[in-house]
Amino acid sequence: MKRAAIEILLLLWGLPALSQYDRIDSLLLDVFGNDKALNHLFDQPSANSYIYSGINCDSKTFYAGRELGDNMYSINGNLYMFHSSGLYFGASGSWYSDLDPGYNFTVVTAGIRKPLNQKKNLSFRASYSRYLLNSADSVTENVSKNNLGAGLLIRNNWIGGYLSFNALFGKEFRMNLSPAIFSNITLARFGKYGKIMLSPEISLFIGAETIVNESGNSIIDPLSSSYTITEKYGLLNTQAYLPVCVYAGSFSFEFGCSVNIPMTQDNTIRYPVNSFFSFSVGYLLPLK
Repeated sequence: MKRAAIEILLLLWGLPALSQYDRIDSLLLDVFGNDKALNHLFDQPSANSYIYSGINCDSKTFYAGRELGDNMYSINGNLYMFHSSGLYFGASGSWYSDLDPGYNFTVVTAGIRKPLNQKKNLSFRASYSRYLLNSADSVTENVSKNNLGAGLLIRNNWIGGYLSFNALFGKEFRMNLSPAIFSNITLARFGKYGKIMLSPEISLFIGAETIVNESGNSIIDPLSSSYTITEKYGLLNTQAYLPVCVYAGSFSFEFGCSVNIPMTQDNTIRYPVNSFFSFSVGYLLPLK
């Protein structure tokens, strides 16, 4: 069943917020949020130049562990060029099964990533992204967003950690922070470069939550109620991600399961633990 985009954005299950732009931010972050292979490419400097293209599919759509829609699945595509100097640029886009139109966002990004030590196991990333919304209704058709992002990565051969920061601005301003630890465990090798890896990851999502509080009825009008709106920053979700990655030549395949443990500072709401599956395929083209 098709639904108007603004209806999905305004009726995000269980997230008590009034602004339509909160819903838009939710989907904007989802463009990158669940594509772990692409996220790690952004953070890791390389001495070589290459083009990366990939498609990521998620069985459900979430923001901070809260499900958007009812079993709404999404497909995210991307095309990026990474230069040996550390510069990168490209675009990503997302299609959602329950939105009308289904293709909702295009994201254009440019950034730089640089090692911070001689071992190159500590690196820094900074980027700017422009989000363009494709909507059929007059309410959201002119909405666009900007994002300033930064990241810090430290790793060795089998374990690592990163810290990602995003500042979204436009009609409203939002910030979020995502620390994570991950591991790369080689299960098998085949051919000259092929390998199968297990890459578990645990990440936190710290961001803003809009809370609506209803006050008691007034003496003058017992049937009336008033509401106060507060915005609080805190831990919104803990996610455990377990993917199996297959690298075969220039192709990479990743199949994983994610478990969300959402949290809230609203004492009137409890969010259930939930899970979803994801699959991605990528192609890396080296440039001489």
